[in-house]
Amino acid sequence: MDSIRIYTKAALRMYDAVVMGLLARHVWGCPPDLLVEHYRQHVTSNHADIGVGTGYCLDRCGFAATEPRLLLIDLQPNCLEYAARRLARYHPQMLVRDVLEPMPNLSRRFDSVALAGVLHCLPGDMRHKAHAFDTLRPLTHPGSKIFGYSLVANTTRRRRRSDVVLHLLNRMRIVDNTGDRASELARELSSRFTECNVEQIGHMAFFSAVIQ
Repeated sequence: MDSIRIYTKAALRMYDAVVMGLLARHVWGCPPDLLVEHYRQHVTSNHADIGVGTGYCLDRCGFAATEPRLLLIDLQPNCLEYAARRLARYHPQMLVRDVLEPMPNLSRRFDSVALAGVLHCLPGDMRHKAHAFDTLRPLTHPGSKIFGYSLVANTTRRRRRSDVVLHLLNRMRIVDNTGDRASELARELSSRFTECNVEQIGHMAFFSAVIQ
């Protein structure tokens, strides 16, 4: 995935200010507090996080247990190292892995798995991106929650600057979401899970599902 190349150590130091402080609030129409609140609603103290970025939401959401079991999964080692340092108080484990490739079969599985800001970076249409939900199953058990959020091309409130920035990011191959719609994400989730939900705020589609 070309998008992982931008996550240099220097870029990660600016990520929160640019992506969370500027883009999320003023371009995507979705304040970062809503991203953190989505985590609070669904995260458990036995959690795997895929596409960890800087660990922004995990750092702020809080866990019910003082010593949660936390696994960080990312294809970019820089992201893993940055997030692991930030979350060092939780002693997270790390795994370098492509989300579209099979996950390891673990003897002890997770109660929650997050895919936050991952789908819009994956190539192809939503049907192809949704294979990520299938590769996650070895990490889960019946009753596990899968949740996250993803940028979609359409919006609940039209903004010219949003269109311009999304077009630029797609041309730079930082994201690949020109055809992504919340309705298509909902269709892929409902074809796999009986209990799922998708809610769109601005350009951000929040989703959650329960493994049966």
